[in-house]
Amino acid sequence: MVAAYPGLQVLLANNLMMAYNQAEAGQPSFAFVEDGFTQLPEFEMMLALFSALDVRWVSVMDNPNSTPARGGSPLLNVGAGIFELSKSDSPRQFVQYFDMMIKAPRKNATPMAAAKTSAGREDFKKIILIGSSTGGVEALRNVLVGFPVQCPPTLIVQHTGRSFGTGLVSLLDRICPAKVVSADDDLTLQTGHVYIAAGQPRHMGVTPRKPYRIRMKEGPNVSGHTPSVDALFASAVPFAKDVVAAILTGMGQDGAKSLLELRKAGATTFAQDEKTAVVYGMPRVAWEIGAAQKQVPLARMAGAILQACKT
Repeated sequence: MVAAYPGLQVLLANNLMMAYNQAEAGQPSFAFVEDGFTQLPEFEMMLALFSALDVRWVSVMDNPNSTPARGGSPLLNVGAGIFELSKSDSPRQFVQYFDMMIKAPRKNATPMAAAKTSAGREDFKKIILIGSSTGGVEALRNVLVGFPVQCPPTLIVQHTGRSFGTGLVSLLDRICPAKVVSADDDLTLQTGHVYIAAGQPRHMGVTPRKPYRIRMKEGPNVSGHTPSVDALFASAVPFAKDVVAAILTGMGQDGAKSLLELRKAGATTFAQDEKTAVVYGMPRVAWEIGAAQKQVPLARMAGAILQACKT
C-alpha cells in the first residue's frame, strides 16, 4: 500500500485505546480494523469517532470463512460487505479496497467550532439528566447534536470503560453545539454546558439548592455501576419539579428505580423506545415500572426533552 501511494503515512496500534488516540490525533482517511477489536464493547467509541471524522473503515477477519464472534459487542449492526477482507487476501485486494473507499464522496460537515459561536437563546427553565449504557455513545451523539448552543444544564452518566471517559467527552464536544466537559466536584451548573460522568471512580450528584452544583462522591457501586445513573437521579429528587430526565439504551436496570422517584416527585421523565434502542434493558425496566411517562424514538428524544424544559 505504501508502494502504491508514495508518502502515505501508516499508523499501527495493538490495542483499542492506542487506536482511538491515534485516530483522534491523526484523523486518518481510512482504517483497517482487526475483527477482534470490533467485538469489544468499547468499539462503539471507535465507531462514533470514525463517524465524527468521516473515517472509512473495514474489518479484517482471520480467515475468509469466519463469522463475527458470539458474545461480543452487539453494536455492530452493519450491513453486508463490512467483513469482506481477510488476512489471507492478497495485498493487491487491500490496495483496491483502500483506493475505492478513499475516492468515495465525503460528507459535507459544518465544523462544530464555528457552530458553537452562534448562540441562539431559548426560554429553558429546567435542568436535564440522562443515563445510558450499551449503545449509549451513538445515542448521546444523536441527542446532543439536537441541543442548541445555549441548552439547559445537562448532566449525563454513561457506562463505559475506565480508559474511555476522557475520549467520550472530547468526542461529544467535537460534534455538539454546546460545551461538553467532564463532571467535576463543585462545578456550578451553567446554561450551554453538558457534564459527563463516564469512566470515573466516583458517583455524580447535584446539590439540592440553587445555584445547583455537581457533587462527586466515592462509594460502592449503585445498581452495579460507578458512576451510577440511579445515584444521579436520586440526588435530584428534592428538586424534581426542576428536572427533565431520560433513560437511553443500555443493559440492566440502572436508573429505573430513581427515575420512578423523580416522576413521583414531579419531574418529567422519558425512556428510549424499543425500536431504536441498541439494548432495550434500562429503558424497558423504566417503562414497565411506570418510571417513564413516555417512550420516545431516538430521533425525537432531543425535541421531547427540550420542549419539556420550557414548561
